[in-house]
Amino acid sequence: MTVASLVITVGRSPADFAEWPRTDRLGEARCHVFQCADILDIWIDTIGRARSISVHCVGVHDAAGRPVMLLALGIERKRGVRVLGFLDGSVSDYCQPVLFPPSADIDPGMAGEIWARIQTALPHFDIAVLDKMPPEVGDLPNPLIHLGAVLMPEAGHVMSLHGSRAEVEGRIPASKRHKRYQRQLMKERTVSFSAADTTDMANVYFDAMVVNKTRRFAETRVPGFELPGKLEFFREATRRLPQLAPVHLSAVQADAEIIASHWGLVMGDRFYFLMTAYADGTWRKFSPGRILNDELILWCHANGYRWFDFGIGNEDYKYEYCDVTIPLYEARIPVTWLGRLSLRAGAFLAWLRTLTVWQRLRPYKWALMRRFAKKPD
Repeated sequence: MTVASLVITVGRSPADFAEWPRTDRLGEARCHVFQCADILDIWIDTIGRARSISVHCVGVHDAAGRPVMLLALGIERKRGVRVLGFLDGSVSDYCQPVLFPPSADIDPGMAGEIWARIQTALPHFDIAVLDKMPPEVGDLPNPLIHLGAVLMPEAGHVMSLHGSRAEVEGRIPASKRHKRYQRQLMKERTVSFSAADTTDMANVYFDAMVVNKTRRFAETRVPGFELPGKLEFFREATRRLPQLAPVHLSAVQADAEIIASHWGLVMGDRFYFLMTAYADGTWRKFSPGRILNDELILWCHANGYRWFDFGIGNEDYKYEYCDVTIPLYEARIPVTWLGRLSLRAGAFLAWLRTLTVWQRLRPYKWALMRRFAKKPD
């Protein structure tokens, strides 16, 4: 396979490519659930439309017509800069191309040449930002890593569910305090876990999740459902896709009250733990979110899933559960002078944020130095 022999085509949606995988039909494709056509179709109809993103689906085929690589990309204007990126909008934990076996022949030099041809086939943009990229897609190396990608601070974290139920249960962390409160809760209430297998049940769990998650977003001052199209994406996926797979909603109830709920995705033997929410107030001391985590892990093991994917983010609790870390990479590729200016401005702002944090720490400088100073032998 040579770069010159490859055929590059650009479509408006995954439907323009017969070989684009779906969550229930992967074929030879290697990808995460976020790159499947049935998920992307909903993304385009919700987040893509709300943010006026111009969607461009790219197909790379060899001379015999075999698929090599598929990319779902979008161009969005941000502060006057046309930015090319994966279709994400904060709802995808992993971004990368869909790869097929012939892509294994792409070496670092070829990757750059292929990207140059893709860039030429696309409409005008100023900078490409390809982030959240794992180094491998299934058993195939991700060729976009060779586009000058650097390691991101955050990684993906996964708990393997191989082995017996007893073995998996033994790897679920639980403090004495958590067990004590859980026993207390079960004495006072009838506690149950269930996964929604009907649309009506899924809607009930979804509504509870939105209420509690909205409150949590406000508490932590993290951008949430006010982001254009984000709530509509989750709602529309819940409405349009089958329950249990690929959309999965579950909840923990105390008597008839939902105290924790979760929205996730499923593909193959992998469960994607994406958005959890829990009741506040008197329920907080019982750690309902922790109860949901643990019950959901055991449910996944019982139903044949072998990977419980906690997704991107280095939260402390993930290290207690997970035994697999997925490094993630980011490539920023300026194309025009405006793109290069944007790249430099971004680097300056990142340096400024670091400086601001250090300035805030200055009053504690000596205490920190004493704390981490090497003690004499």
